[in-house]
Amino acid sequence: MRYECHGHIMLDGMNYRAAAARHKNGVDEDAVRRALSLCAAHGVTFYRDGGDKLMVSAFAKKIAGEYGIDYRTPVFMIYKKGLYGEMFGNAFESAAEYRALVRTALRAGADFIKLAVSGIMDLRGDGAVTGSALSESELHEAIAAAHGEGLAVMAHVNGASAIKAALRAGADSIEHGYWPDGETTDTLIREGAVWVPTRAAVHNLAAAGTYDGTVLRAVLAAQEEQLRRAYADGALIASGSDCGALSVPQGAGTRDEYRLLAEMGIDPERGNAHIARVFRRV
Repeated sequence: MRYECHGHIMLDGMNYRAAAARHKNGVDEDAVRRALSLCAAHGVTFYRDGGDKLMVSAFAKKIAGEYGIDYRTPVFMIYKKGLYGEMFGNAFESAAEYRALVRTALRAGADFIKLAVSGIMDLRGDGAVTGSALSESELHEAIAAAHGEGLAVMAHVNGASAIKAALRAGADSIEHGYWPDGETTDTLIREGAVWVPTRAAVHNLAAAGTYDGTVLRAVLAAQEEQLRRAYADGALIASGSDCGALSVPQGAGTRDEYRLLAEMGIDPERGNAHIARVFRRV
């Protein structure tokens, strides 16, 4: 039994544009069923999707039980206009627009909210986090609004300052969490959130030679140092591979994530159980 705590069933691990194009005129049921079959073949029994704007994950939730998979989804990611998130989500500019998106997600069957807090890493350059991040006041307001609807918040976030801000604002999970520092680990433990490090998403790119291996190894090493410390100090770490992303196939990516965590002596069982308990509609 394996838990995939961060995936995108819409994607195929090979080509984002081609995968998304399959669903542009409506959800491609055959593609979704192939992805779910791959997950089931690799022993995945729990899948927490990161959402998409084409309603693919919402459809997958309806049929995942046929494959023995407990499926959770935010339906789509929510991001601030002009910042990271356009690939997978819907944008807001004002607090009122954000709250309206939360209600839209709820009506569409969302189990939780996925919030883009920061950008991604520039893996073609020096690995630095791209773009700006939400301010701490915006984070507090956004997370409180989701919690007020009984929904946990899955925070896409990288960079020490943005991670700490998300934690202080009440984010229930930290997704990716690259470029942390020691204070990040202390804050994670104090706030009781769970970290889903998606190691396979970077490791597999390095193994494939897709980008500069020196940069990718530095990104992984910085995260590994704090992951080991966090786990040793009792933090909740969960297994989520970002499956569907480039070089992270459905099912196989989950297997890879378990292996990468095991190589660091990390057992994600407690973190996985926490996610299964918290990331559901109350």
